Amino acid sequence: MLINGQRTDIELFRDVLREDQTPETGTTGLSPWAVAGDDPALDFHLGLTVPGAWYSWDTASADAHTRLWIADTTATSWASVDYDGRRTDAFRTAQYGPRRLWDEIRASYDRWTETGRPAIGRYGLTVTPEGQTAWLDSPDTPVTPA
Repeated sequence: MLINGQRTDIELFRDVLREDQTPETGTTGLSPWAVAGDDPALDFHLGLTVPGAWYSWDTASADAHTRLWIADTTATSWASVDYDGRRTDAFRTAQYGPRRLWDEIRASYDRWTETGRPAIGRYGLTVTPEGQTAWLDSPDTPVTPA
């Protein structure tokens, strides 16, 4: 995912959210701070596997104590994860658009933890005239979108 300073000139309330949108809702046990915290290795992994996504924190929402907003740079999909100020084992989710961004992030996070939470130095990049491929530990293990 793009960090706040890397995102394009897309504004959540101006460009992404619309009144007629009906999001898919659910719950997750994965804390929003686990995926949008301060772990550079995870940020790097998410950037490779959830391309074109950015996030922002909202502490002024009337609906949640703290909300993690995730949107894509095409302004067609978004997700939110709400902390109610009490429970740290369950968080309300909402997703809208052709991409299920929270599902992508969850799958990417699971792959990252299953591979031992690799540091940035374990990743590599192969560039050829046909394109580029990111990989983990070896060119034989490409890193693909979630």
